[in-house]
Amino acid sequence: MQRLTALARGNPFLAGGIAAAVIAAIAAVIVVAVVAAGGSSSAAPEPTPEPTPTSEPTAKPTATRTATRTPSPTPTPSAHFAILDGTYMSEAEWEARKDLLPLAVMFDNTPSSYPHTGLDKADVIYESFVEGGITRLMAVFWKQEADVLLPVRSARTPFVIWVDELGALYGHAGSSHTTDEADAGGQLIEWQIKDLDAFDTIANRAYYRVDGRFAPYNLATSTERLREMGALKGYAGPPTVEPWLFLGPEDTPAVGTPAGGVEVDFGGRRTGWQLIHWKWDEAAGAYGRSMFGGPQEDGETGEQLMFRTVIVMTVPGFVANTRGHYLLEQFGEGKATIFMRGQAFEATWKKADREARTRFYDAAGNEILFERGPIFIEVLGTQSKFTVTATAEELPALPKYTPPPPQPPSQPVDEETPPPTATKAPSPTAEPTQAEETIEPGEGEETPEPGDEETPEPTATQGPRESPTPLQLGGQ
Repeated sequence: MQRLTALARGNPFLAGGIAAAVIAAIAAVIVVAVVAAGGSSSAAPEPTPEPTPTSEPTAKPTATRTATRTPSPTPTPSAHFAILDGTYMSEAEWEARKDLLPLAVMFDNTPSSYPHTGLDKADVIYESFVEGGITRLMAVFWKQEADVLLPVRSARTPFVIWVDELGALYGHAGSSHTTDEADAGGQLIEWQIKDLDAFDTIANRAYYRVDGRFAPYNLATSTERLREMGALKGYAGPPTVEPWLFLGPEDTPAVGTPAGGVEVDFGGRRTGWQLIHWKWDEAAGAYGRSMFGGPQEDGETGEQLMFRTVIVMTVPGFVANTRGHYLLEQFGEGKATIFMRGQAFEATWKKADREARTRFYDAAGNEILFERGPIFIEVLGTQSKFTVTATAEELPALPKYTPPPPQPPSQPVDEETPPPTATKAPSPTAEPTQAEETIEPGEGEETPEPGDEETPEPTATQGPRESPTPLQLGGQ
């Protein structure tokens, strides 16, 4: 360098050349820095990773969980995202799924139904009362396929309304048939739902019985089978559902109150089979679900069910008839609490009419920006309770739970849920037959009702008329 400097002093032309080279090098460094930072006035910047929350969750992962499903890392922001849970998708993934309809499937949720299979592949899951103090689940699939869905059960009116707002295919086994507002079977026809009932002479080929369980808790299907039957029935996309809003790279996540633990008590009495725990797992970035005394695990993978967002919404309801069918006042608005990032956010839910999407708003009237990933919606009645703790460790222990004993095949039957006769995958021409039913806590004694041969509906023991709650009609 000293030699070069000396030469430059004796040669002004060389000195000028050296200065120009230095300036060019500095300019090149500046250009590289600008490009690397994504700054450009003429081209869109490269996507940047989603921002991290402004405050760290206070909860720690629970030490009592035996298995954990770690959600996949959030993909790099892109132009496409899943229509139900907002997960980013590659161009190839989007092209492969963009014309598929959402697929909603009904799951039993009584003790004999456990463990469920396939819920870990759902984008969104709804849980709500049906009758007798019991709840039922509706899992909605779009982004992923599930090889086994088990156990499939019958349709109820509140879920048919959610299916309608999603414009989804609807997999179920039978439905309630009444002369009042709880007539799910009639509503499926009247509202032109894309129905894939196990009683249907085409769709029944999607369903089969599995070994190791007694009816009706052994009725299974898959998303692929249901989609194939939907195509045969002429149901086609593209989807019409209006997506919710999700956090993007440019959004700063709101800061809520610490919520590492959530206890959902549908019955309001901490009864073991009506109690759910949600525990924030910071490492997984999701809430783990527990019920029936411990972590709720998938029947195939053995991994705990995990959801990025849990919504607890309170919806007034009433018992519509002496059979105990429970309906919700789903139109209008009400209170909700959104759990994301180990924090709680107070919100209001709104739904204008049957076909309108249920949406959620903060105190300022802005629509909630959800985390991208699976969402679980707990729909509570006014008698239900839920408790929030700052950390998962502060939740009270789940009550001791004793599973029901296996039911002999000779027990009374409920003709609502039709199984195909095969114990394995059915032949293309298999027709559904009558199913056997077990009486679960809160269901009440049921006897078959004459009527529609394809979708018979059980009648239930009449409960107290003066107290129209699902618990009192069903008993313990």
